[in-house]
Amino acid sequence: MVAKIIAVMSAKGGVGKTTAAVNIAAALSARGKKTLIVDANLETPHVAIYYGFVGYKYSVEDVLNNIVPVESAVYGSDFENLDILPSRVFKGLGDGNSKYKIINLFYHLKKLEKYYDFIVIDSKPSFDLDFVKAIRGVSGIIVSGPEITSIIEAKKLNDELSGSNVNVLGLVLNRYDRKQKDIVNKEDAEKLTNIDVVWVVPEDKSIYTALKKGVPAVLLNGRLGVSKAFFEIAKSLIG
Repeated sequence: MVAKIIAVMSAKGGVGKTTAAVNIAAALSARGKKTLIVDANLETPHVAIYYGFVGYKYSVEDVLNNIVPVESAVYGSDFENLDILPSRVFKGLGDGNSKYKIINLFYHLKKLEKYYDFIVIDSKPSFDLDFVKAIRGVSGIIVSGPEITSIIEAKKLNDELSGSNVNVLGLVLNRYDRKQKDIVNKEDAEKLTNIDVVWVVPEDKSIYTALKKGVPAVLLNGRLGVSKAFFEIAKSLIG
């Protein structure tokens, strides 16, 4: 078994990238796929919070700084088939150095590939994604809001990844509210970004309830519209 590695990316913050990453990972695990989620957003890491995961000793920072082997910073979660490689929410002495070593993440993930069906990476919101490009066989998902400005940034990110080894699988059009008239619909998002696959995830306040409870929405209530959307994405990834 060699894991399929999925990097969840966005050009800017505030579009729900981490929400997408944690729910996609949870949906894959709920479908019986052994899944690891990696928090590679070292500046504003929130993955552990979404899973209600606290009190861990080691983190991505310790791995990148060669304090512990990567296996020591991987934890089982309260959810079947789902493991977490967290980043430290409250930074400690020396953690700042790790952001300069994130380029070496591929080396550490290589040691874990054989244990998982999927490795989902929550990336930092940025165009500077050399550490993602360095991962062999990586696929990408770009997350965008439905506003035209967000769509334009998603297109720029897709253009930036063009010609790299990152295979962009699709665009998540997140927080989509059909009642809003001035947002970009699925068809126009495909044309504007030049991304063939667009998944629409509806606006749903239950996301905030799930975050407060420390349970991904797809595992809190699979009947929600937002949950069904993330399960559809997982189904597409599994093929």
